[in-house]
Amino acid sequence: MNKPINQNAKQALNMLKMEIANEQGFNYNEVSDKIESNAPQNTLEGIYKNVLAGELVGGAMTKSLVTKGEEILLKMYKEK
Repeated sequence: MNKPINQNAKQALNMLKMEIANEQGFNYNEVSDKIESNAPQNTLEGIYKNVLAGELVGGAMTKSLVTKGEEILLKMYKEK
């Protein structure tokens, strides 16, 4: 039941992730596909801040995608 991954969609989501991470002052590591804080990596503080950064960026991505979906649905509804 698994659908093949649409590479264009995956690339678009990664670009959104990178944009939101940059807006919030974090880095998106394309190699590891993870959000990284500016804290020293491979330290307890760095790990903690990376987890927090991932949560913040993930939440912002979800909010952005829901907002875009709502806009599309409203546009479709108004066109009928």
